Amino acid sequence: MLCSAKRLSLILYENDLCFLVERPSVCPLVSSLPFAGEGFLDWFLRRFSPDSEAKACRTVRLDGRELVLVPKAGCPKAGWPLSLERPVAKARRLAGKASDSPDVSGWECVRVSSPDGWRVWHPWLASAVFVDTKPLLDNGKHCHRWLDSSKTNAYRCARFALGAGNFCVVDRLGDYFLGQFGKTPPREELDELAEFFQKAGGKGCYWKISSRESSTGLSSAVRPRLLVGQPMEADYRVRESGVEYGVDFSAGHSFGLFLDQRENRLRFLQNRIAPGFSLFPDKGRRPPLALNAFAYTCSFSVCAGLAGAKVFSVDLSRKYLDWGKQNFAFNGLNPEDHEFLLGDVFGWFRRLQRRGRRFDAVVLDPPTFSRSKESGVFQVERDLPRLVKMAVGLLFAGGRLLVSCNKTSWLPECFTHSVEGAVRQAGRKIGKRLFATQPWDFGWTTGEGASLKSWWFEIL
Repeated sequence: MLCSAKRLSLILYENDLCFLVERPSVCPLVSSLPFAGEGFLDWFLRRFSPDSEAKACRTVRLDGRELVLVPKAGCPKAGWPLSLERPVAKARRLAGKASDSPDVSGWECVRVSSPDGWRVWHPWLASAVFVDTKPLLDNGKHCHRWLDSSKTNAYRCARFALGAGNFCVVDRLGDYFLGQFGKTPPREELDELAEFFQKAGGKGCYWKISSRESSTGLSSAVRPRLLVGQPMEADYRVRESGVEYGVDFSAGHSFGLFLDQRENRLRFLQNRIAPGFSLFPDKGRRPPLALNAFAYTCSFSVCAGLAGAKVFSVDLSRKYLDWGKQNFAFNGLNPEDHEFLLGDVFGWFRRLQRRGRRFDAVVLDPPTFSRSKESGVFQVERDLPRLVKMAVGLLFAGGRLLVSCNKTSWLPECFTHSVEGAVRQAGRKIGKRLFATQPWDFGWTTGEGASLKSWWFEIL
C-alpha cells in the first residue's frame, strides 16, 4: 500500500498591512547550519514580501505553534513593540472589543470561548484575527497554500514510501501527473498511483522509473508512459511563478523543466538572491548580461530575460535551444534579442574569453554526466572545478555566479570545497554568498540530505 509521507503545510493570513504566517515545524526560523539553506524568514520575505525588512518582523508562539508577523513595506506601525504577556483581566476585556482598544501597543492573544483557536489583535492587523489551533482544510476561510495556484501549477505534490525499499514521487504539471518510482513497480502500486490521480483530478497520469534505474539499460521505462486518462496535449504549457514553460512527456527522460530549480528561477525573476543580496548590480542604462551554460530548454534564461537581462544560452542540443526560443516567445520575449549558442560549453567559454566578453551573472547547472565531441566525457565531480575557473574569468568584478549540482552522493561540504577552491585558483575572491537547496515540496534537506545543492556567489 502507498503510505503518504509527512506533508508540508503553510497557513498564511494577510491584510493590507501585514502577513501573519505559521512556520512549518520542520523549518528553522533562522538558519544556523552551514548547509541548511535559507531560514524560513528569509525564504518567506524573498517570496512573499521582498520589500520588507527582517528586523521589523516579530515571532508569536501560541500553544507550541510559532507564527511570524511580517509588516509590509511602508507599514507605519513597523516599529511597534511586541508583547504576549498581558494580565488576564485585560485579556478578557479585549476579547470582546479588540478593535476598540487604541491604547494597546502590542499583541493581545485571547483564548475564545471555542477551544479551537486564539483571537489575535495588533495595530498592524487593524482588526482581530482568529487563528485556528486545528489544521485547516484547503478550502478553509483563512487558509492559503504556500504556492499560488493562479501563478504556479507545476510542482511536486506528493511523496510515497513503498514496500521493499521502493518509493514514488508525484509531480503535478497543470492537468497532468507524473509518478516516478525508484524501481519498476508491481501492478498494485501502479493501481495506487491511479487511485491518487482519480482523487486529485486532472486529465492524465503518467509513470516512469527514476534515473537511478534507467541508467541500467531499462530504456523502455525512461520515457514517461500513460497510466490512466488522456495523453498530454501537443505544445502543452505549465505555469511557475507566473512564467509559462512548454512541457512534453514524449520528449524522453526529461519533460522540459527541472522543478527543483523553482526557487533559483524566482531569484532571477525578482532580481534578488536573498535579503540584502541583489542579483544584477545597477549598471546604469546598460541591460545586465547573463550567460546560461547547459541551458537545456532555457528556463533560467527566460527568467533572466524577464528581469531585463540580455541572455546568452549555451547547449549541445539544437532541439533544446529551439524549445528555449519557444519558451521565450510564450512569455512575450523576442528570441532575436538574445543569443542562443549551439555547442560545447568549454569551447564556448574559451571563445567568449578570447573575445573579451564579460557578464554580470553566469549560471552553471551541469548534468552529472554528459559527452561531447569537442570535450569528451564530462563527470561533474571531476570536471566542475575546471568549469568554475573558466566561468569566473567571464564575470565582471562584483558579478554573480550560480553553481548547482543534483548528484545525491556528492556531499554538500565536498561540493562546497570544490567550488570555493576553483574560485581561489582563478585568482578571485568571494563576497556575499548563499547556499540553497531544493524547494520544500522536494523535502526539507536539513534532516533528509540535499539532492540539489546550489551556491550563489558574489565574485570580486
